[in-house]
Amino acid sequence: MKRKGISKANNVLILNGATRINGNTDFILKTIIESSENTEVKINQINLRKKKIADCIGCFQCHDDDKCSIKDDMIEIREEINKSDLLIFASPVYWWGVTGIMKILIDRLYFYYSSCNKKFIAGKKAIIVTPMNMNSDIHKIKILIKFYDFLFDNLDVELVDTYFFGNINEKGEIGTNTEYLRQIDYLGKNLIEHFKKTDHKNI
Repeated sequence: MKRKGISKANNVLILNGATRINGNTDFILKTIIESSENTEVKINQINLRKKKIADCIGCFQCHDDDKCSIKDDMIEIREEINKSDLLIFASPVYWWGVTGIMKILIDRLYFYYSSCNKKFIAGKKAIIVTPMNMNSDIHKIKILIKFYDFLFDNLDVELVDTYFFGNINEKGEIGTNTEYLRQIDYLGKNLIEHFKKTDHKNI
């Protein structure tokens, strides 16, 4: 029996944490969506910069209830998360972490940590997409990877792939890198394969 509000139809939800409009993150996601056309996945993208998401206030209402005490756009976002099978977390690197708006969203995902609500997210798969203006293999980027690892481990979400695009900074610069374009196109065309994958990291 399917749980209420949960579907299994290869639904992908992109959570775009970029603050720069038409920047490298936006370019990557646009290309993924275009490359995924005529495949067996359905993609929905949420641009967090367009949403009103308040900080978590630590009231712990979600420990005993399936509703958050804060009434904002997270209501809509949680509905989309619940319907999705694969989540793509996309954010450029800010101080070896995610952007502020992505961090606020992640803080609000604490809703799913409670025994009341974990059933709505547990078992989903996740992909990380991260452009950055530094090398993707440096020691400090491990801080970001560990951050995501802790997040997904506590939510019982399976991280199936990571895409780090290093040494890009200027707006649209990623569009000039043929190897990155190949990787992005491949990801879009083969998203369906990530519904079957387990713990593969493309760093």
